[in-house]
Parts: sequence; C-alpha cells; structure tokens
Amino acid sequence: MILSHVWGIFTHPSEEIQSVREKRVASPALYIGYLLVLAAIPPICGYIGATQVGWRIGDGVVTKLTVASTIPLCIVAYFAILTGIVVVGLAINWMRETYTNLSNDDVNGISFATFVSAPLLIFSAVGLYPVIWIGMLTLIAAATYSAYLLYTCVPIAFKIPKERGNLFSSAILTIALVVTVVLIITTVIIWAVGFTPVFTN
Repeated sequence: MILSHVWGIFTHPSEEIQSVREKRVASPALYIGYLLVLAAIPPICGYIGATQVGWRIGDGVVTKLTVASTIPLCIVAYFAILTGIVVVGLAINWMRETYTNLSNDDVNGISFATFVSAPLLIFSAVGLYPVIWIGMLTLIAAATYSAYLLYTCVPIAFKIPKERGNLFSSAILTIALVVTVVLIITTVIIWAVGFTPVFTN
C-alpha cells in the first residue's frame, strides 16, 4: 500500500490526496507505519554513504566516517526527523481550527505532514553516493516539490478555497522552517557534547 501512495504522490498528487481523504487512510494509526519507514531512508542511506562509500572533498580525496561514530548520529537523525514531522503535524491540527471548519475525524495533521514530506525523505536516498553538489541539487528539487505538494493539496485535503489554502500553506511552511532550524541547532549542540563524527582517514 505504501508504494502505491508514494507513486501517486509523484504522478497525480491532487487525485492522491483526494483518495487519501475519501478513504480515510489519513488517520494517524494507519499513516504511522508510512512515517516510520520513510523517516528511516535518510539515516540508513547516510550511514551507508558515509561509512562505505565516503565523501568526496576537494581534489577527489575520499573521506569516510567510522561506524562507531556514525551509528549514534544516524539514530539521533532518525528521531529528529520523526520529531520534526510530528511537531509540524500537531501544529497543522492546531491551526486547522483557524483556517477550516473540519472536525478531528477529517484529515489529520501528522498524516498530511507525512504526505508532503515524502519527496524529501525519499530523495534523501542520494546520501548513498555522498557528493555534496549532487546532494544539494537533489534536495533542493525535493524541497521544491514538497512545497508544491503543500500549496496544491492543502485546499483539497482541508476543503477550503485556494486563497485561504495559500494562507494555511504559508503558515505550515513557516512552522516547518522554524522546526528545521531548531533541529539543526540541536544537532550542533549534540555534536558539541560528544557525538562528533570521526573520520577514518
């Protein structure tokens, strides 16, 4: 089922979010499995890329991280991703009272946040081949598509006019950016207290 929804996100997002809404597969209980799987893609691919393939820096020198130092970072990254999406989802639920007239039985914020963040999580598989410029271009493209999904699907998912949907989408995007900055700062702090990456060469 998860593969069919992922395919729909990329081929016909408007119809997919409508299907999600009508079939009520957007409940947190059913979408939590999607979130747990998708959130594992960045840390797993990052682990493989950092410890087995290595980063190519400067004149082509390959630098790898040690397994012992990478595993804790990947675990922290996994829970940071889960936390970020859940926080954004809860914020959507809270703001929904302002922008919509939907009840709690309609599309849930955590489910919608998972839906919109799917491109970012999936395309983070580029971490398997950790070349900085490739990773940056890929993630910019994924972030752009996630923003497109957000502005396209909010009016459909929450049954509101496009103009009101744009306001709701902008509010969601703002909170998502704030959460991202907080997670980045938290990561730096975690590195500073002992989870610093260790290079093998």
